[in-house]
Amino acid sequence: MSDTSGQSASPSTCRTCGRRRKRATSDTPLLSAVAPHWHDEDNLTLLAKSWPRDVRFELVVVDNGSSGRLGELSGGRPNVHVLEPDANLGFAAAVNRGATDADGRLLLILNTDARPEPGALESLVRGMEQHPETAGLAPRLLDEDGAPQAGWQLRQLPGLRTLLGYCSFIEPATLPAPAAGAPVEQPAACALLLRRDAFEAVGRMDEQFWPAWFEDVDLARRLHDRGETIRYWPDATFRHGLGASVPRLGYGPFLLAYYRNLDRYARKHHSRGAALVLNVMLVLAALLRIALLPLRRPRRAGRRGEAAAGLWRLAAAAATGWRGR
Repeated sequence: MSDTSGQSASPSTCRTCGRRRKRATSDTPLLSAVAPHWHDEDNLTLLAKSWPRDVRFELVVVDNGSSGRLGELSGGRPNVHVLEPDANLGFAAAVNRGATDADGRLLLILNTDARPEPGALESLVRGMEQHPETAGLAPRLLDEDGAPQAGWQLRQLPGLRTLLGYCSFIEPATLPAPAAGAPVEQPAACALLLRRDAFEAVGRMDEQFWPAWFEDVDLARRLHDRGETIRYWPDATFRHGLGASVPRLGYGPFLLAYYRNLDRYARKHHSRGAALVLNVMLVLAALLRIALLPLRRPRRAGRRGEAAAGLWRLAAAAATGWRGR
């Protein structure tokens, strides 16, 4: 887990502690993006190239794992920095580490496969000026072909019925894109702007959601419970690749990480009894899916053999209460 007790740091990165020396006050950015990176160099390069050469907007990359050194990523720009903790902190802990290092009063949580269109960052700053009471803004996401992703991006906080659907491998019905400025309960954190003080007030991201998945749902739930509001801001547009980490991780490890974190979310925000019911449903659904593999292969699995192995491991982990997972 990361040490989030450090102070804001500098343009140059300390290789031993992973923090930067404190910058001059006059250079303090309005907005700092924190982008956890894990073996996604191609998308990260596109993100860095698209990042504006504007000191008002800072990009902090936290390297959870790469196929090479990222020291040349900044291209000499003082507003692009790389932190190298030499360990896979997971998404939540990497965001917390980057937020500790970042200097902006606005924090943009960003996936490496999401990048701002021209003017998007300025629009987010204007949106927060128009809505200073809001905890944050969710921009509009488009895929590489320009198709909107609002149905995937913007969801209601999951109740037990929705969680039972997830454990049955059933996604909830998508919602239409809301009006500009409308509140949204659970925006995906692939591109999510938050006021730093709101992020800090709820205790940052819960680093127990490792390596990824449900950390953003948990954060949205805690903001909601505190009475904070996040609004949809489609004037700011980002391109998003959607799901770049699953192919690199593998189908079986993805299932274990996703549903272990779903179990943690259920225990944290519902009850142990609810989590038990969800695990029973998950075991039954995984076994049924194995039986149906000759007819239908899960879309995230490359081969039926891979799917069968991943589903068996998932059923065993859920049946034993995730012990040792």
